[in-house]
Amino acid sequence: MDKTKYCRYHRSYWHVTEDCVHLKDAIKILIQKGYAHKYVKERDMETNEAQMAIDAPATEDEENHTAVPTAFVITRLDDFLPPCDPDEEGLLK
Repeated sequence: MDKTKYCRYHRSYWHVTEDCVHLKDAIKILIQKGYAHKYVKERDMETNEAQMAIDAPATEDEENHTAVPTAFVITRLDDFLPPCDPDEEGLLK
């Protein structure tokens, strides 16, 4: 067991938190369900501009296009991690 690789999400030694696939999947689900909206980087568009774009009549060209999924950035990963025990502080650096 490699004691230098600690996952704060699983609270076990196996891999580092930054590489944790389960944590990344959990974060994606939170974002998709809208629970993490305050941690997701918003677009640079004002609310009124976004509403105008939604209300604008679609052209025939636009109606033939499908929606493209958009990825957002989580700016504070620590908000999704359990608190670190003082004994584990040295392992994460």
